[in-house]
Amino acid sequence: MTEAQSSVQTEELLGRLSRRNLDDSDPALTWLGRLSDASFGQRLKEIQSARNDFSIAMTRSSLADKLSAARKVETAYDSLGDAIEHDMEMRQSVIALLQLVGLLLVMSCIAAIALGARRVLLDRLDHLLSLVPPEFAKDVQGASTDEFVRLERMFYEIASRLEGFKAETQWVNQSSGERIRRLIRSQDFLIKFVELINTSTLSEMTLRKILYSLERTLDVNNVALIFPAYDSDSGQRVLFSQYLPSMMQRELVEDAEGSVPIEMVMTTDSGVSMRCLAVAFSGAYDELAILKIEADEGREFEDAERNLVEVTAQLLAMIMGIQSREQEGRRVALLEERAAIARELHDSLAQSLSFMKIQLSRLQSSAVVQEAGSEIQGILDELRQGLDGAYKELRELLTTFRVHMDVRGLGTAIQTAIDEFTQRSSLAITLDNRLVNCRLTVNEEFHILHVVREALSNIVRHAGASNVVIALVFQSNGTVMVTIDDDGVGYMATQGDEPHHYGQAIMKERAFSLGGEIQVMARRKGGTRVRLVFTPKLAQ
Repeated sequence: MTEAQSSVQTEELLGRLSRRNLDDSDPALTWLGRLSDASFGQRLKEIQSARNDFSIAMTRSSLADKLSAARKVETAYDSLGDAIEHDMEMRQSVIALLQLVGLLLVMSCIAAIALGARRVLLDRLDHLLSLVPPEFAKDVQGASTDEFVRLERMFYEIASRLEGFKAETQWVNQSSGERIRRLIRSQDFLIKFVELINTSTLSEMTLRKILYSLERTLDVNNVALIFPAYDSDSGQRVLFSQYLPSMMQRELVEDAEGSVPIEMVMTTDSGVSMRCLAVAFSGAYDELAILKIEADEGREFEDAERNLVEVTAQLLAMIMGIQSREQEGRRVALLEERAAIARELHDSLAQSLSFMKIQLSRLQSSAVVQEAGSEIQGILDELRQGLDGAYKELRELLTTFRVHMDVRGLGTAIQTAIDEFTQRSSLAITLDNRLVNCRLTVNEEFHILHVVREALSNIVRHAGASNVVIALVFQSNGTVMVTIDDDGVGYMATQGDEPHHYGQAIMKERAFSLGGEIQVMARRKGGTRVRLVFTPKLAQ
């Protein structure tokens, strides 16, 4: 530019060039010098040297020298620019190389991540899917080809199945625990049942204890033992734990026979439906008995509970059969003993009394006695009366010992006696037997039978009655009341004090043996009433 300008302008430009020197202390220039190689420092030194020469030329040289010095400064700056450009190109090359290397590293990382993701996700997913049971895979196989979707649906399916299995397991555990507890209760019931029947007789109280225990064991509403007696006029006997059960129809009773439990739904008189389990078995003297279990309608009886009811019925049948056979054996032994006593009395005492009566008759007909005074005649009359009384008492004893007690029980024996007295007289005798749920011993049945026979005998001989009503009642307080009513001439208190009337004395002795009392009284509407009241031993 100075070469193209005039001298005045050249001086001005050269002066401006001398004032604009390179600042060596510039931080950017210093930083660039530390990063570059040694040639960059050499270029700075050349610029400094050219600037010094230019400063000297400006003070004393000619214009040509100044221009020459300015050209050196320009050349030094151009060298510095070339050096900076070369250094920049080298640095750009290094940066490009680093970027390439970085890109390769990034690509390698991406490839490694992709391979790892495939190994972790796809391969493992395929392995997990291969481990899934076929029934789960079939449910989601056609839904989608996406492994994640399939895995998600399989997870949901497995989770739902696990919840179902968990609920089912809890129910099974609860049911198994409850079943085990019921089995333990059933075992305890059978053990206590066996202990109870081994230590006591099978009385009404014992049967009620068994029913209470069976109710607690099965956790039901009511347990009842029914003796239907459809073929008898005495009515059915019922034992229960909580309340009187609903009556069973005869068809259902016939279906229950065979010691096999049957289950049914019955409706009570109040309209309440309940589920019943019944089993029939043979009781004492082949009497039909039914063990009936009543529970809520929604209750389901398990096989173990059915087996427990069936075993209980079989045990009751066995115990009742054994005790009935033992009781019948004792009854037969007692009858045989009474028959033997009757034979001995008839063969010994009866003949002796007959011989004494014959001898007394001979004595009274002898001439010596006839010539004797009235005092001896009175003594002989008293002897005859005494012999007659003793002979009559002996006949009563023989009749008592020879009376046969029917194996079917007291009701049948009394009915047999009624038939006997009906044939012997014109009496119309009615029997009202209400001894339901009452167990009597053999001796108690004998005493009741003989009281009834003695009362009927007195009515035939003394009452002049037409109708007789015999009532056997088991009262709520646990006592038995036997009543014999007639419509005869009525009772007079002096009859019991007359000589040779032994009927009332015998009946009082029998009432005393029973631990009760007997009363003979006049009825308000006419006739006589004989009432026997006592408490059975099995009910005490």
